[in-house]
Amino acid sequence: MPHKIVMLKSDAHYMGTTVNFERSLSQIQAMLEKHGCTRIANQKDIRGEYPLISLLFEKDNIPYLIDFPVIYEEKKRGPKELRMDVSARVIHDRIKALLIEQEMNLMDFSQAMMQFLALPDGHGGMTMMQDRILEQYDQLSQGTFDIKYALPAAKNI
Repeated sequence: MPHKIVMLKSDAHYMGTTVNFERSLSQIQAMLEKHGCTRIANQKDIRGEYPLISLLFEKDNIPYLIDFPVIYEEKKRGPKELRMDVSARVIHDRIKALLIEQEMNLMDFSQAMMQFLALPDGHGGMTMMQDRILEQYDQLSQGTFDIKYALPAAKNI
């Protein structure tokens, strides 16, 4: 499962945000539109224990995928609280920083968004490139990693 599940304490960074999930998502989509992205959509899967929210978009016919982490606030008393507002604000600021680097010509859009390239997951869905690479972490740490086997159509490389 590509979505990260995180438990944060009440005093952790971003826990004081007053920006709701929908507003952050709207701002992210506006930034992507400004940078020439097309076919922007979000997806929410509520079949499981917690909501899985993803943002999908294209630029120059290249698909990208952002999986929002599932963030819970640890409570001293009572049940933990789902804080997707925090999740969206963290992603908002991350995307904003990457797009600023693109605007400054430190990297182009594809370099800035490389971690979010959408690759087939082998089960009919898509996964972020960063997750596909991290699946090969043991080979990375041993120096035996071959990028061909992390990418689709590896047999053609």
